Amino acid sequence: MLPLVVVQEVRQLLDEKVLSHRKIANILGVSRGTVGAIASGRRGIYGSVPSSEEPTLCCFEMPPERCPGCGSRVYMPCVLCSARAYQQRRKQWQNIPSPRRVA
Repeated sequence: MLPLVVVQEVRQLLDEKVLSHRKIANILGVSRGTVGAIASGRRGIYGSVPSSEEPTLCCFEMPPERCPGCGSRVYMPCVLCSARAYQQRRKQWQNIPSPRRVA
């Protein structure tokens, strides 16, 4: 779920009628579909609010960037590449033969 701050920022930028949906999506790191849904009213102005603190743009302060591993636009570090590396390490550990006991 998107943070409430991001949803409100999309609504504010739409109300200003200066930027296109595509530019708003790029600036805030959301999809054009989300911006379009907010603009048309298909998506309400709701979102997650961090508990016991004022809403912030915590993970959306920096724009998404291309992951050098998979090429996707993500907020770094890339979770997909981290998961793939973890699976690779597990496979390597499973292929190591266990030491045999000498009786």
